[in-house]
Amino acid sequence: MNQIDSLKEQIAKTEVVLAESRENFEKNPNSYSAQLLLLSTENYLADLLKQLDTLQAQR
Repeated sequence: MNQIDSLKEQIAKTEVVLAESRENFEKNPNSYSAQLLLLSTENYLADLLKQLDTLQAQR
């Protein structure tokens, strides 16, 4: 598996976690940990997408 495929796999898994994090935050909007998990997951996904864009641009 090359690096791009690996990143795509990580992105897919992170999108699932993000959906779960959003659902958890909607159920617990006053929870600091739910908010922190949502924000960190969003940032991690953004980083993965940037890495994917960079790798695809190099091809």
